[in-house]
Amino acid sequence: MANEVKSTHNGQTQLPKTSVIVPYRNNAEEVLRLVHHLRKQTYPSEKTEIILINNGSENYVKHSDFSSEKIILLDEREFSNSPYSARNRGVEAATGEILVFIDANSYPAEDWLEKGVKFLQAEMVNLAAGAVQFNYEDNVTAAKITDALTSIRVKEAVSERGVAYTANLFVWKEVFNKTGLFEEGVRSGGDVRWTSNAVNSGFKIGYAEDAVVYKFARGTRELYQKKIRTGKGYFFSWKEEENSTLWFYNFFRSLKPPSFSAITKINEERYQSEFDAKKLGIWFHLYATGIIEQIAFMVQYLSYVLGSQRDIDRREEMKKD
Repeated sequence: MANEVKSTHNGQTQLPKTSVIVPYRNNAEEVLRLVHHLRKQTYPSEKTEIILINNGSENYVKHSDFSSEKIILLDEREFSNSPYSARNRGVEAATGEILVFIDANSYPAEDWLEKGVKFLQAEMVNLAAGAVQFNYEDNVTAAKITDALTSIRVKEAVSERGVAYTANLFVWKEVFNKTGLFEEGVRSGGDVRWTSNAVNSGFKIGYAEDAVVYKFARGTRELYQKKIRTGKGYFFSWKEEENSTLWFYNFFRSLKPPSFSAITKINEERYQSEFDAKKLGIWFHLYATGIIEQIAFMVQYLSYVLGSQRDIDRREEMKKD
């Protein structure tokens, strides 16, 4: 199946059209900043369409916010606060041959689209996961460092697990035509499950380290909110694993404090020597977020189990009636 997709593009001389798909929720200012960076791309603007999907925002962007750009504005109303449903609406509306995903709270390098498209074509892959780097702005905190060390480790995700993240992802549209859309209604983890399914279906994935996106590192509150989302999202991936561990196993593992000396090795590409002064704070956040994430997983597990049991009880009652 993968060869079938790739052969469609062999010997292609014209640049393919790209569709940049961006879901957002209550962060219109970040969307406008992202569009500003997309305007500066070295990839031809006539070969790029921008699709912005409002996912239940109280403040949202309007056509009047832009000058002459042909920007497609969509709304995802049925599954509010599900970025994957919002992305699905973008996929459905896209006219590009290559679908490109990026988060609204980030910004790309000027040659991002150019490098990502070149990688897809040169490496003959169906999906390309681009690099993600972190911007600490003017205030480097232990929470921001923890976020950068533990989040969106693209190179490892591709090489070790064959998955990728929609924080920076290039996909031939034909892959969606053959594998279907992201899961509807989910808040977290839909990209990992979708890319895993695509790779297991025979499509080829690669790591495009020169196609760079920059994300703003999360502060304390946002970091813990993220860990709650990822903990809940991991449940759905765990549920589909053939040899998954017991549901409470990772929680007890998380109770073991991380090694203080190993902090510098968590992500050697992102760790900087000046972070040494904040090691104690980093250690605390690593420990606390690990526990929080596993508690969120267990809450989602129990919610699912109890909900399933309620459905069974309801069906039994209906039979009696």
